[in-house]
Amino acid sequence: MSSIEKIDLSTWYRREHFEFYKTFKHPFFNVCATVDVAKTLKYCNENQLSFFICSLFILGYSANQIAPFRYRINGNDVDVHDDVDISCTVLNKDESFSFCEFGCCNDFDVFYQQAEQRLTDIKNDFKNLTSPNNKKNKVFCSVLPWLHFTSFSHAQKQSEHDSIPKIVMGKYKKNHNEMAMPVSVEVHHAIVDGLHVAQYFEMLQQNFNHFFENK
Repeated sequence: MSSIEKIDLSTWYRREHFEFYKTFKHPFFNVCATVDVAKTLKYCNENQLSFFICSLFILGYSANQIAPFRYRINGNDVDVHDDVDISCTVLNKDESFSFCEFGCCNDFDVFYQQAEQRLTDIKNDFKNLTSPNNKKNKVFCSVLPWLHFTSFSHAQKQSEHDSIPKIVMGKYKKNHNEMAMPVSVEVHHAIVDGLHVAQYFEMLQQNFNHFFENK
């Protein structure tokens, strides 16, 4: 079970930034960049694994390695979770979509097995637009495999400012010696800065390059 600590705001170096941005009507910012997925794609093809599931794991696994991606606003406090789960949109048979909880991104083999079962449930016409829990230690994901996009924006409930990161994968395509896949990352500026997003993309690239090397 995930444990939670609270940041001591009285000594936090970002206290002024937190107080400043949490009052914004739209406190989110979005960054889109590409990552080279060639090595992970090659591993998936050689081992008959789902690139979608492997990529989803890497998105969540990388988020766990960047502390601000585990921060969540809780009233006037900031909670720090020791790990995050991942959920993602999944296409239904009728071309609508469901929200699917894929769980913790620590153990790849467990994650992959659970993901296969959850995708099977969707294929068997299980539909869901509500979460079975109200856990805050999540990352919301989506996938747009038909488009190699260069920008992205999310639908927002204007009355609600949650602080859960939102990540979207797009269509990969060959670019010189790379297989470039666009990734959109949207975060709450009260707890995450551009530096942290850059660190996330750096970690993401490292994991797409090396996570499966010793599997």
